[in-house]
Amino acid sequence: MRMKAVLGFVLLAFSLSGSLTVLAEERPAFAGANDKFTVVVMRASLAPIPFLGSDGFTHVDYELQLINARNKDITIDAIEVLDARTGAVLLKLSGPELTRWLRHIDREPSATLGRAQAAYAWLDVKVKGPAPQRLRHRVTLAGDAKDMPVSEGGEVALSTQPAIVIAPPLEGKNWVAYDACCTNMTHRRSGMPINGAFVVGQRFAIDWIKLGDDGRIVHGNWMVNTDYPTYGQRAIAVADATVVSVLDGLPERKAGALPPDTTLQNATGNHVILDLGGGRHAFYAHLQPGSIRVKVGNRVKRGQALAQLGNSGNTTGPHLHFHVMDGVSPLSSQGVPYVLTGFNLVGQADEIPDGEEEKSYTAPLKIHPLPPPAARRLEYPMNYVVVDFPEGKRE
Repeated sequence: MRMKAVLGFVLLAFSLSGSLTVLAEERPAFAGANDKFTVVVMRASLAPIPFLGSDGFTHVDYELQLINARNKDITIDAIEVLDARTGAVLLKLSGPELTRWLRHIDREPSATLGRAQAAYAWLDVKVKGPAPQRLRHRVTLAGDAKDMPVSEGGEVALSTQPAIVIAPPLEGKNWVAYDACCTNMTHRRSGMPINGAFVVGQRFAIDWIKLGDDGRIVHGNWMVNTDYPTYGQRAIAVADATVVSVLDGLPERKAGALPPDTTLQNATGNHVILDLGGGRHAFYAHLQPGSIRVKVGNRVKRGQALAQLGNSGNTTGPHLHFHVMDGVSPLSSQGVPYVLTGFNLVGQADEIPDGEEEKSYTAPLKIHPLPPPAARRLEYPMNYVVVDFPEGKRE
């Protein structure tokens, strides 16, 4: 006769008389009592660093990898980000917003995942005041997933490291934070599989474009670099730092269209990279050929002129592409958030629709002003804000 093995037991002991006495009938706590099978496997891309945006919210931006663990297609109905301690829902993506921010690698947006297929949800969690210490995620499925319609998991602890504080990379008035975090598609959703890893070097990148006094991006022909007020402006050091990478000699591109011969090696155009310390690096891209004033190994002072803005690399017009990253390579490092020592927030510009660049560049940009300009400190300029920076020292 076989005895059945049972997971669990009753605590027993002998009394002094030799009889068997039950001391307790409570089972010990079982750490896996609440374990559940889940259809979706979830993992955050990194330990996100909270930062204060110029919209007054604390932002937490990262990507959530989702893998379909079933042997058939699934369709995601909603993704929620929760405060892991309180369970409060901080962000919910569903409907068109879900499709917009859920992408398969190198494919069009889709809420459907094939068997064993992966996708990334690009998340921008924003709260008033301090961010939670930990987040977790809930994915709800649509269609016939009635057996396991909800998956929870992917808990992530936020980084305790604050966003790095730097000075502005430019000087003067009327700068537009074009394609800044966190609603733009170009930089925020620019993840690439490089060197065996999925990285988002441009997660917090900004394309800085200077407006003329009349609010125009271009004075004249939008296909001529020198007709842009941005062209020839100075890029300046955001901190006392060491120059660790310089690329010069790449030609200017014709404005108005992306070049056809872009590679990983020439996409940045002429550039300068500064080592800010603490594993952080500042990246300045698309500089004018022959205008770079520094060499690798040079020590620079905050506010020192580095180069002039141009239109080299993978770009459609003169601007400064600027971001901060956790490594030296612009595309294979992870982009990290930063805040600026100070700027004046002038207003909020309307986003330029795709395909309407020529019309929008040659007409005054529509700006919703904030009278008077509001002084901001230790904030990140959000998408399409118009700001004034302090004037730099002339050398």
